[in-house]
Parts: sequence; C-alpha cells; structure tokens
Amino acid sequence: MRGRKTAAMIVPSLFLLMVLLTALPAEAKSPVVDIKSSLSEVKVDASESGAAIPPAAFSGMVTVRDNDLQTATVDLSIDAGSLGKGQDIQPPQRIISGNGSYPFTATVSIPAETPEGRYLIRVFAQATAPGYAPSNSLDTITIWVLRNRVRVECANPVQEAKAGQTRDFTIAVYNDGNSKHSFSFGIDRVDCFLDRAIFNLDQDSLEIGPGEFVYVNVEVELAKNALPGNYSVLFSTKSDNSTGSVELTTYIKAPPVALPPGPGPNYWLLVGVPLLIGFVAIGSFIGGTEVGLLAFLYFLVVPLFVRIKKEKVLDHFARGQIFGYIKANPGTHYLAVQEHMEMENGVLAYHLKVLEREEFIVSVRDGIYKRFYPRHMKIPRKERQLSHIQRDIVEALRTHPGTSQNGLARMLGESKQVIAYHIRVLTKASIVRVDKDGQLTKCFLTDYVPKPEEQVEKPVPDKDELPDIIKELRV
Repeated sequence: MRGRKTAAMIVPSLFLLMVLLTALPAEAKSPVVDIKSSLSEVKVDASESGAAIPPAAFSGMVTVRDNDLQTATVDLSIDAGSLGKGQDIQPPQRIISGNGSYPFTATVSIPAETPEGRYLIRVFAQATAPGYAPSNSLDTITIWVLRNRVRVECANPVQEAKAGQTRDFTIAVYNDGNSKHSFSFGIDRVDCFLDRAIFNLDQDSLEIGPGEFVYVNVEVELAKNALPGNYSVLFSTKSDNSTGSVELTTYIKAPPVALPPGPGPNYWLLVGVPLLIGFVAIGSFIGGTEVGLLAFLYFLVVPLFVRIKKEKVLDHFARGQIFGYIKANPGTHYLAVQEHMEMENGVLAYHLKVLEREEFIVSVRDGIYKRFYPRHMKIPRKERQLSHIQRDIVEALRTHPGTSQNGLARMLGESKQVIAYHIRVLTKASIVRVDKDGQLTKCFLTDYVPKPEEQVEKPVPDKDELPDIIKELRV
C-alpha cells in the first residue's frame, strides 16, 4: 500500500520536472560575423596631370548570425597596406541584438605620389558578446591606380607575306579611364623603304567611352619589287596626357640556301635506339615504383570517369562558383575569371570545358580574348565605327546604288586608290558588296535589293545625249 502511494507521488514529480526543463531558454551561442564587399576591384583614374587623385570608394554588407538570445558589438576596420593611412569606414561600430544584416560604406585615400599598379586592401569585422570569444571575418579588395588610361593590343602584330601581297592588322584601343575621351591615331615611325611598302590607316580619331574599346585597322601593301626583310611600323594613339603604341611587322622570308647533298640518315640509330630506351625507362618506371604504377592506372581508369551527368555538373563547388560568376558577369573573359576565382590554369580550363560541353555556357572569341556567356543569353553584337570617308561612301550608295568605284571617287572628290581601299574594308565588314557585269563593276549596300523595274534592261540612249555626270558614272 505504501509502495503504491510512493509511486503515485513520483510520477507527477517527474512530469513537472520535464515541463520545467522544456520551458527553460536554449543556451546562447558565440555570435558569427561575416563581411562582404560589393566590388572586388575599384579603379582610380590618376591620369589627369595636376588634378587631385580621387579616393577609392566601395560598400558592402555585414551579417551577424547565431546571436538569437543576446546582444553583440560589431567593430569594422580597414588595412590599406602600402597605401598607408587615410581610410574611413562607416559605421565603425554597431550594437546589434539578435541576428541581422546592415550595410557599410568605405573610402581609401590615394597619396599623390602613388605609382600605377594594383594594391590589395583588407576590410575586417569583429563581433563580441559578453562571455564569449570574439568572431572575426575579412574581405579583400583590389584598388587599381591608373596613370595611363590608354591600352593598345594587337592579337597578331607579326605577319608573313610575299612581294605584292597585302596584310591587315586589327588593333584594339582601350580606354581604361573613368570618363569619355577623344583618341587620335597615327603612324610615328616606318622602318623600311617607303617605295617598297604602303601603310594605310582607316581611322584618324575616335571618341571612346570609359571601360570601352574600338578596333582600328592598319593595312600594309607590299610592292611587287619588295625585297626579303622586315617592314615595320609603329602605330600610336594619344589622349590628353596618355599615350600607347604597338609595333607592327610584315616580313618576307629569304629564299632557302641550297646545300650540297650529304649522306642519308641512319634511321635505325635515329628512331630505334630512342624507342628502345623509352620502352625500358617506361617499364622500369611502372614496375619499379608505386608512383609509376599509380600513374599508369590513372592513365587507364580516369578517362572512363570523365563524363559527368548533366544534372550533377553544378554539384561541384568550384564549378558552381564559376557558373555563378559568369551568370552575374556575362561577357567576362578567361583572365578575369581566373583572377576572380584564383585558380590554376589547368583546373579552370577543365571546369570551363565541362560547363561548355554540357551546354551551360558558350564562348565567343573577341580579338585576343575569349568571352563566356550563359547558354540561353542573347550575345550582344558589336557595332563597327566607320570613318567619315566610309560614312560618305555608304550614304552615296544608299542614294545611288550600283555606282562604280570611279563614279564614287568623282562624287566624293577622292582619289581612286583611297576609294578602292575603303571599299575593300567595307566589303570585309559585310557592309558593301561589289557585283561585276562584264567589264563594269557596280557597288551596292549588302541590304540593297534591286526593284523589279530596275532588273529590266532599258534601251541606252546615245552617249552624246547623256549629261556629263551620267557619262562619268557609267564609265
């Protein structure tokens, strides 16, 4: 009887204890802080002489988590490295209750004597709560101090040719500054006989916006009596206090010198002995060491597992990061992806190949660069900027389709050689087409379609009855 009463008292006590334990608050944790800047690189244009260098400005977000039941103090600071002091971050300190995020802004002053280059700075965040160890986070940003806004690149600055041939050089001129400027182009130095080569420049000046570039073409026409050797020219561009240049070379090979015939090679010694030594070395390497055995097994087994299912391509952490960066920055090129991801060449090339093969991204060649876009994004089409002579030719053919090159030269007051050169440039750009009707050559815009009545042959009046200008055009 007494045992039953004791059991009846213990059961309600245990139940009450469980209720009290459930109602107690959960144990607090050490807060975790994370800081992330909105930009990975900040460009500062210091090319203007005599002007103060503007500070580098950027912003970002601070996030605090695991801070449900307490209050944490967050402190922000900047380490500008070799740029020295003169940085500011707002707010430098903030008290936050529970979890949450808040923005910050920062500026870094650039000393006037700072040379051109890239400088790495660090942004630090520290969260502290009473009774717990502090939590730290940092983010890195690159500040690019630019002293010369002009950058000139040519994918193929050296080309081989033969006497009487023509070579075209495509040059990319970049404006790395933060504002729009006018750039002039010219040829400053020619290292060859002027009567053996002719250099033609299709643009003399253009305006280029910040971060943009234009293509300029230089045509080198070698004379039929050009001798073997190098024909070089220095292409230069200028904008205010900034200059850039690239040397272009067209060369003619000298004919090979005929040598007297010698004894024939001994193929047994040249091929058999190296093959025998190679087989012995490979066999010793594979059979005598674990490294060699593993290398041989990897060579046989790894190709069987290269193929990845499409639905699992993005499961790889690095590959998912690369795809996300291309989606956020469509048109980015290989070096930019490598700099952002900080990967080795072979690793990055492999992941890009997998993403392109499985149709997540597409690549487009852009001069010396290879740019990447998401698969289903419409790739922007480049627009070619025309010189004033090329614009006059297009307008003349728009109003007088079918005009000959001699007729265009008379209408525009230019020489036949100049018109012929620009017609070739416009033809390569698919803007103009040239049709031949017997000995008569006619020029049309590529989007011009003759009307039905224009296709019917009409009787040609006597030459004496035609006005002078019509006679010249027909010639």
